[in-house]
Amino acid sequence: IYVKGLTAIIGGQAPAIMLMYLLVSGSVLTGMRRPMSRLTAEEQRLEGELRYVNSRLITNSEEIAFYSGNAREKKTIDSALARLTTHLKSVINFRFSMGFIDNIIAKYLATCVGFCVVAYPYLTASPLSRSSYQHRMEFYYKSGRMMVKLAEAIGRLVLAGREMTKLAGYTARVQELIIVLKDLNAGNYTRTMMHSATLPGSRTSSSLNFGKGRVVTADNLIKFEAVPLVTPNGDVLVNELTFEVKSGINVLVCGPNGCGKSSLFRILGELWPVFGGCVTKPAAGQLFYIPQRPYMTLGTLRDQIIYPDTTSDMDDASLWELLSRVQLTNIVEREGGWDAVADWMDVLSGGEKQRIAMARVFYHRPQFAILDECTSAVSVDVEDAMYRHCRELSITLFTVSHRKSLWKHHQYYLHMDGRGSFEFKPIDDDTQEFGS
Repeated sequence: IYVKGLTAIIGGQAPAIMLMYLLVSGSVLTGMRRPMSRLTAEEQRLEGELRYVNSRLITNSEEIAFYSGNAREKKTIDSALARLTTHLKSVINFRFSMGFIDNIIAKYLATCVGFCVVAYPYLTASPLSRSSYQHRMEFYYKSGRMMVKLAEAIGRLVLAGREMTKLAGYTARVQELIIVLKDLNAGNYTRTMMHSATLPGSRTSSSLNFGKGRVVTADNLIKFEAVPLVTPNGDVLVNELTFEVKSGINVLVCGPNGCGKSSLFRILGELWPVFGGCVTKPAAGQLFYIPQRPYMTLGTLRDQIIYPDTTSDMDDASLWELLSRVQLTNIVEREGGWDAVADWMDVLSGGEKQRIAMARVFYHRPQFAILDECTSAVSVDVEDAMYRHCRELSITLFTVSHRKSLWKHHQYYLHMDGRGSFEFKPIDDDTQEFGS
């Protein structure tokens, strides 16, 4: 319709010039924009990689905290972020260059051509020729400039409103995070979703104060003195837990789900606050935690054993010896050597991951190791060999398991009944073993 109207008014030459200009400029810009599809695909891949790394960190945050693997995970995340930001700089530079060229070719030059086309009837014989020259120029200039400026102003207002709305949403979320962090620093843990009844005769969450308990660091000793097992939400699982374990005394921890076994280990790892009493424990590097589904970091096969260390003084022969202790030496050749990189959480089976985790314990040789059902997918004979090697390395074990075959490797048991009571007793011939 526009071409037909222009042809009727000023002839077919001007519309033909405009169409030819648009065709040529469109072809040129399309060719110049071709790298954008590749850059966009790479940007999405790197963003997905960064999201994946962060998701792994969130999912396995407790295990990473027990391992003191924050430095290693920070290095992994920083590396993924650096790759993304480097690529984004290239994308931004390309978009800036293309935006500049777009404005020149598709906006300013096109505007000049358009003005020339529109001005054609004013400069030649036409029905407007009956008006004065001054009137024609004034009408042309005012109407053209007002239309251009109005379009620019409306565009800026629309974009500004959209950006301000996005900024307001981000600001609100940041403010919520700041409030929560201030509450955590002040020790204010509030109940939000859980509404369980208080145990009979127990202290309520309001009578327990954050920071009232003490944590003392000492080698070769774990000791709880009247320590309540309390979740950050305020649920009291055990009123006052008291026991003492010296190096060389393995303890089997048992009880129903929700009785406080995991809470005990989280307090030991200083993931949860101590609301009362005194906890004596070795330094963080001398206390290791192995969950039922061990965490496998992003990196080489060697990295899985030495985690959270990033370099190792051990040679490959020493690492091979560690794998032989868990009967997993075949994995080195199968996966392509020590420097093979894979998503080990998916590549390894459940039993293989548990054996890697035990090899990790042998590598670090901590004073105490917490084994939370971490041999449930391992055969009994391999499990027995691994527990005997822990004894040889003088690693004291806290084991959560329902296997009767493990009782012989422990000297004491800690049983929590889930109703706030517990018993800590030696294992002897009269002890009734339970489990499967």
